[in-house]
Amino acid sequence: MKISLNLSYAESLHERYALAWAIPATMLGLAGAVLLGVFTVRAFHEYREVRRQATEVEQRGDLLHLQEANLRKEWESPQHRELLTKARFVNTLIEQKQLSLTGLAAQLTDLLPEDARLTGLTLTSKGEEYTLRMAVTGKSEEAVETFLGGLEDAPDFKDVTMVNEGFQEESATPGEVRIVCAARYLPGAE
Repeated sequence: MKISLNLSYAESLHERYALAWAIPATMLGLAGAVLLGVFTVRAFHEYREVRRQATEVEQRGDLLHLQEANLRKEWESPQHRELLTKARFVNTLIEQKQLSLTGLAAQLTDLLPEDARLTGLTLTSKGEEYTLRMAVTGKSEEAVETFLGGLEDAPDFKDVTMVNEGFQEESATPGEVRIVCAARYLPGAE
């Protein structure tokens, strides 16, 4: 009698189907590795492109710095330095001579009381002096006198004079007072 003994242990469910699961798991792993490789190559190409652009920008910046240094050297030569000094002097004179009509209108508006309005404005210049001629209409003599007092007290206006003698009552609206006055305008005077 022959007895055969099988001393191996019984396979579990996991061991039985391990080979069947190994093939799809290997395929998924390979697909993941391929995708990872593609993304790595793409990121590397993007990095190289950005690096190339950064190098170009650095080279352009260096070239501009070199051009700036050359221009500075050229402007520091005696002939250009004299021209630059003259240009700055002329620009300073131009800035001092500027007259802002909107600023003038704002100053006059601030001086006008509610019962008066500016109906005419003429500005003439003689050299560096400006002369204003203003027509003011007010609802009463007090409103016009308030304007004239404010104009005399303002630092930018000097030598305020009445052009017409006394108050004129000949306005388009009955009861209004109209005057014409003149003053020297000194912008920026304190």
